[in-house]
This record gives sequence, structure tokens and C-alpha cells, in this order.
Amino acid sequence: MRKIHWILQKNLIKESDLHEIKNALNESNTSFEEVKVIPFSDELPLINDNKNFKIFYGSTTLILNAYKNTNYKEGIFYDKETFSLKNYFDKWKTNMLNFDSEILTFNEILNKDFKKGNWFIRPIHDDKSFSGRVMNNEEIEHLENSLADSNNPYLNPETLVAISTPKSIAKEWRHFIVDKKVVSSSRYAEYGKVSKSSDDVPSDLLDFVQERCQEYVPNDIFVMDTSIHNDTYKIVECNCFNDTGFYKHNVSKIIKEVNNHIENKNKHNNGNRRTTQ
Repeated sequence: MRKIHWILQKNLIKESDLHEIKNALNESNTSFEEVKVIPFSDELPLINDNKNFKIFYGSTTLILNAYKNTNYKEGIFYDKETFSLKNYFDKWKTNMLNFDSEILTFNEILNKDFKKGNWFIRPIHDDKSFSGRVMNNEEIEHLENSLADSNNPYLNPETLVAISTPKSIAKEWRHFIVDKKVVSSSRYAEYGKVSKSSDDVPSDLLDFVQERCQEYVPNDIFVMDTSIHNDTYKIVECNCFNDTGFYKHNVSKIIKEVNNHIENKNKHNNGNRRTTQ
């Protein structure tokens, strides 16, 4: 059976995240190699290991390029259609923070009745094409006009985005989930400002996350961001594990659970192959 081997991007990601992952992998005697990634390149860096099950961790550029490669796709826990707001709205409905969103292109937004007031705009896919933000019509038009000059391959006038009314959010949390179970959680914001804590994770919030996972998960391994709005817990979004950063999380525990899940899955698949031979 193939062993697990991690591919870690060594540039353009948080040094603290890389350090914690490497420590966790060393603790579990899991092999890894480090690679350097050119931003927005459509080519993968040289990968030396050619026999083991490779799990990637790094920037969106690395992850999407590996996802497109049939040799490496298995170690990317992602699917463009399942990791989209449109899918989340369909599966979790009013449990989503911005369930009132309209999904439109920039051109459609500028031609519709969004002239007055402020609006929250974000991409519908987990491709990090731009950061969600509150904007007025003039700012939206400026962003749309600047798309042609940007070097962002994931963003153009026909990119689908979600537009909704801005929400007042008291707190936000990030949860790393493996096989429908919350492995580690951390608060990362209070009233829009960065505020990290592994202690402020209420049990009823964890109950909420577990209930949503029993209803649906976009992948066996993924990340869910949640918030509290009007005293009610809501899902903000989900993220691909492979390119999501940590806050006050137990990185060692997360790495261990990811490895265990993949090892068990590989054993099960190998057993099925032997049965059918």
C-alpha cells in the first residue's frame, strides 16, 4: 500500500503555518518535500516523489494546478461545483449567512438595481479570485473596469459573484472537518476585526456544525467558516483544506486525522480491489 507523502509550498504562505505542519509531519513520521510556486503560473513545480499518495498544501495556484493533473488530483480535496455558494445555498439554505444573495456577473450587477446603498460582494467559488467586501455601486463599477488590467486568471467581467445585503457579524470561527467530524476549531474574528481564540468555541456552535455535516459535506476533508448573526449561528462559507490557513488550531491533530482518514480509505480501496480480482 502506498504511504502518504505531503507536498508543501515553501513560499508565499504563512511561515507559521508551514512550521506547524512540518512539525506535525515530523511527529507522525510522515514524509514531505517543499516546493516553490510561481504566482498565477499554470505549471506545477518539480515533484520528486512519484510513488506515494501525495497531499498538497499551499496557495490556490499550486492547488488548482495539482487538481487539474490526473496524477495528483487524488490529494486535492476539492471539486469546483461542490465548493460553491450556489451548492451551499441548495444544501443548507437558510443556515447560510448570505442566503439572500443573488448570483450574477459583474456586468449583470451594473445593469440591475444596485445603484443605492452598500452591498456585500464575493466570488461564488473557492478560487480566491478576490476577497469578499462591502462596496457601493461606484466601487463595484471601478472593480469591473479594472478587471481587464488585472493579472488574475480567475477574474473577468463574466465571473459569477454573489451580491447580498451586508450583515452585522459578532464573531466568526473556522472548523477543520474530517469524515463529518469537527477536528479543531478556532475563533478568528470579532465584529470584523481579527481576534483568535481556541477557547471561545461554544458547545452549541459545535452542535450546529455537526448537524450541518450530517445533512451534507462538500468533501470528506474540508473547512467550514461560521458566524453568529442576530444571535443565530450561520455558515459563512466552506474552503478547500489544501489552501486554507490556520488560526489557533491544533495543527498536529488535524494532520493526524487527515492522514488517518486517507490511510483507512486506501486500505478499504485496496481490500475492494483484492476482492474483485
